[in-house]
Amino acid sequence: MKAMKTVAVALGITLGALVIIPLLVLGGLFIWLKLTEESDEETLELDGDGA
Repeated sequence: MKAMKTVAVALGITLGALVIIPLLVLGGLFIWLKLTEESDEETLELDGDGA
């Protein structure tokens, strides 16, 4: 019975990690894109002034 409980806990942790880790990665990419999007717009504005 103890072995089944251990397997169930391990399975729960594994499934939780399979859900949480991709969400963290996607969240990080979203933040990175938002930060780089602002700097790209500033670069475009500077290029437009110079032309």
